[in-house]
Amino acid sequence: MQKSIFVYLLALFFLIGSILFLSSFFLNSTISDTEKQNSEIIFKANNISINLDFKESDLKLNLKSSMVNSLKEEKNLYVYQPRINLSGKDISMIITSDKGKIAYDKNTIFLENNIKIYGTVNKKKIEGESAPVVINLNKRNLSSDKLNLSIDIYEISFNEVIFNEDEVIFKGSPIYLEEKNGLKTNTSLIKLKSDGKLIFPKKLNIEK
Repeated sequence: MQKSIFVYLLALFFLIGSILFLSSFFLNSTISDTEKQNSEIIFKANNISINLDFKESDLKLNLKSSMVNSLKEEKNLYVYQPRINLSGKDISMIITSDKGKIAYDKNTIFLENNIKIYGTVNKKKIEGESAPVVINLNKRNLSSDKLNLSIDIYEISFNEVIFNEDEVIFKGSPIYLEEKNGLKTNTSLIKLKSDGKLIFPKKLNIEK
């Protein structure tokens, strides 16, 4: 049975909500500014680990955060120094950032600031960084204005990566490739097959 973020987090709210609510509201609240800030917080917790599933996929996501809190009248969890482990058949990725947000009504995770990506995807080692990125659990993708990864002899700059059962698809408008020999080209789509083979279009546009 597929589980949404909401299902995973509902237990978290019930189990720790009341205790953390009391600690957030009534401990160390002698300063008026602190009282005002705490009045907007539903709960606050340190060193939390959350397991999530991608819809119709064997991909698993574990998110660890040094601190998690949620504000009144929002369907979001705010995470700090999150570390995401993305795993599945032939996929083992780690994504870190300074902070982020889980929109549990939309099954999405937003990461921002100092995003680093590394690991192995379909037998290929990857390493890179990203501008603010969105992880959509329903669509099984990561998207950003700019994702940069090193794969084999290529430095690839693109906008979206989709995790399918037998391949990973990179998309961009366009995708920029730079080989170690300095050759620069661009295209709109690259596939990384489960056997580790990179598939390019028959025609690549050479950058001048």
